[in-house]
Amino acid sequence: MAAHALRRLTARLLPGIGALVRPVFIIGCGRSGTTVLGQVLGRHPSLAFLNEPRNIWLYEPRTDIWSARARARGGRLGLSADDVQPSAAARIRRAFAAEVRLQRAERLVEKLPINAFRVGWLAGMFPDALFLHLIRNGLDVAASIARHSERAAWFGVEDYKWRLLVEHAGERGEADLVELCTDDFRRGLLEWRLSVVTALDALARLAPERQLEIRYERLVERPVEVCQRIEAFVGIGHEPAMAAFARAELGRRSPPPDPIALPPDARRIAGELLRRLGYLPIAQHARRHA
Repeated sequence: MAAHALRRLTARLLPGIGALVRPVFIIGCGRSGTTVLGQVLGRHPSLAFLNEPRNIWLYEPRTDIWSARARARGGRLGLSADDVQPSAAARIRRAFAAEVRLQRAERLVEKLPINAFRVGWLAGMFPDALFLHLIRNGLDVAASIARHSERAAWFGVEDYKWRLLVEHAGERGEADLVELCTDDFRRGLLEWRLSVVTALDALARLAPERQLEIRYERLVERPVEVCQRIEAFVGIGHEPAMAAFARAELGRRSPPPDPIALPPDARRIAGELLRRLGYLPIAQHARRHA
């Protein structure tokens, strides 16, 4: 409570605190490795990493899709540039700037996976923002979501978040996939699919120099190379601690998923996107549908 009060006071009092320069937003489906990617960047002395600062985003109440108050707040999955409220946007910018000052850093790095559905809204509030889009094999992501949902309300209190995902699928003409989601693995596959394609569609409307796609698997296999790409993209000096942290923290802890063993219903949910992204070999995809 005291720390939160200090941050609120700092946001009100520090001179020039409303200015944020080229903030970096990490987006990607939850359980894709967005947290560890943020922690990697947080090893750079010029970057202040904030991990899911929902208290700041709540200056816009519609960002809440998880809590018991989400319905009353009008929580929404997607937000666009048209949804930017000037007063809420100003408070969000000031709160983020305060966090950067408190960490004695120069730039903001923020991660909240659901923002993959809100790229247009973020770009509307932060016209010079940069976006790091992290993509991971959807089979790994869905398996992680299924494990995580056993001990957390992954899909929101009383499935509020899930109902929004169902609505989003319907808006995209993919309502037929919802009936296939008979367990949390399949629900996770659908969330992964919707998150990735929605982010890709939104990023396609932004200038190429404002976005960088990172594959989780590449980060695990070649952390030095990926960290150098990120440093060049963000426009920061080389920091060896970033790659060192990635090498120490990243690595496969479970066997790789077998795309051949993917059940037909799960393949229908995400198979085409898995193939498009190279996680499902074309020949195998074709044999299963011959």
